Amino acid sequence: MLAISFTFFVLFFCLVMGIKWFILLSLMMMFYPFFHFLNFNLSLFSKNLYISLDFFSFLMIILTFWIVFLSILSSMNILMSSFSKLFLILFYFLFFFLYMFFSVSNFFFFFFFFEATLIPTLFIIVGWGNKVERIKSGYYLFFYTLFGSMPMLMSIFFLKEMNFSLIFFFFNLKSTYYLMYMFLVISLLIKMPMFLVHSWLPKAHVEAPLSGSMILAGVLLKMGGYGLFRLMNLFKKFSNLNSIWIYISLWGGILSSFICLRQVDLKSIIAFSSVSHMSLVIVGILIFCYSSLIGSLMLMVSHGLCSSGLFFLANILYERSGSRSIFLNKGLMSMFPSLSIWWFIFCAFNMACPPSLNLISEIFLMNGLISWSFLFVFFLMFISFLGGVYNLFLFSFCNHGSMYSSIFFFNSCYLIEYFILYMHFFPIFFFFMKLFFFF
Repeated sequence: MLAISFTFFVLFFCLVMGIKWFILLSLMMMFYPFFHFLNFNLSLFSKNLYISLDFFSFLMIILTFWIVFLSILSSMNILMSSFSKLFLILFYFLFFFLYMFFSVSNFFFFFFFFEATLIPTLFIIVGWGNKVERIKSGYYLFFYTLFGSMPMLMSIFFLKEMNFSLIFFFFNLKSTYYLMYMFLVISLLIKMPMFLVHSWLPKAHVEAPLSGSMILAGVLLKMGGYGLFRLMNLFKKFSNLNSIWIYISLWGGILSSFICLRQVDLKSIIAFSSVSHMSLVIVGILIFCYSSLIGSLMLMVSHGLCSSGLFFLANILYERSGSRSIFLNKGLMSMFPSLSIWWFIFCAFNMACPPSLNLISEIFLMNGLISWSFLFVFFLMFISFLGGVYNLFLFSFCNHGSMYSSIFFFNSCYLIEYFILYMHFFPIFFFFMKLFFFF
């Protein structure tokens, strides 16, 4: 906790004093390896009125730290521009809001930081987005979040009147208060996003800059899952209503996998694959089985790193061809064979092949889901099969075939691009080798 707090103050000092961004990132990198030597279990590490740091929130803070670092490092063009200071300040505030969101134990502060992350994200998408459509995607992101957040705010006031406290550990809700349950859970499911309220995600991803896509896929999608975990004691009493979201998510996971096969934009394919993966996380948390909870946590970490790496790979192609169409970005294996290996690794990890944390997480999730209802085995079979299909579709379209003539292949890959890809790959592989970290 002290190490993370110290890192936070170092970041603030660097930004205020105007220290160069590469020195700032070097300082961040110095502290990150020490976090891996810490270990928690699912019990609370700190029980007081403000901070609650357990294993779930600790891993989310580590993931936030890592993805923010890689997002800044991958935005070299923006960092060289005249607006680099504003860009770094927005990322600093986003990092601060996320860090506080994953560590507070007061429900009102939880809600405040939950909504505060919207402002820097909106500025990053609208300010550095690719096309004119970025304004429309910003509206989608803003109004979807606002639609879910206002009922949640009312339910917070209601819980305060009932329990005389806003601390998570003292919450209690009668099983007859269905409206309060709906208000709380819908806001979190929109942020996941659950299928049927997911349309803001592909639009935000496609129009966002690379750093915006990486932080959105890597961390911001995990906020809904963390909220479901934090309010688990309230949701346990509504098992009949929980099954509604479970069935919608399973069906939505299959449909979003089919939608991936109909996309022609690289970012759209990766964004819809995120919807498919997050549907498994929703189901795993709402079943409240220990193995499915561990599986959901693993999948949130592995998907955050893997999806962020895929967005970075898609951007590498976009910078060289000027298009994200899968029909134009072909023949990569004949031009950049070393980059093609990274495409293979991340597509394989995304479809849950060994040795990746995705594989172990899906095994844990399937164990929990099938123990809840054996009929889920058919849905999971489809989701796993289609996950392999759309990842093979993505890999084969980009890496095989004849080369598109207007790709500037003399602009070979830079060392920093391989470094960022390795930094996405290493934690997924590291956690696979250190599985006892999750128990």
